[in-house]
Amino acid sequence: MKREAKARCKGCGRIFLKKDLNRKGYCSECAMKRMLNVWKSLHDKKGYWYEKWKKGMLLWAKKLEHEKHKKKRRKTAESRSKRKKG
Repeated sequence: MKREAKARCKGCGRIFLKKDLNRKGYCSECAMKRMLNVWKSLHDKKGYWYEKWKKGMLLWAKKLEHEKHKKKRRKTAESRSKRKKG
């Protein structure tokens, strides 16, 4: 008979079957509490999760702007080489 692995929840400390915990090690109740805290942080526009989201969005916008600028430069360089050949 095979024994099923057990582990403690990182939030409440209760013992569960390992398959009943999510990949981060939280039971469904603690995972839901964490999700609600994240949603509240984003809704209130303050807190750790909001700052993390905002930082990621700013980095994404800068990356997008850089790619847009890079494409514009590439097109002008290609058009110059076509003018020289033609």
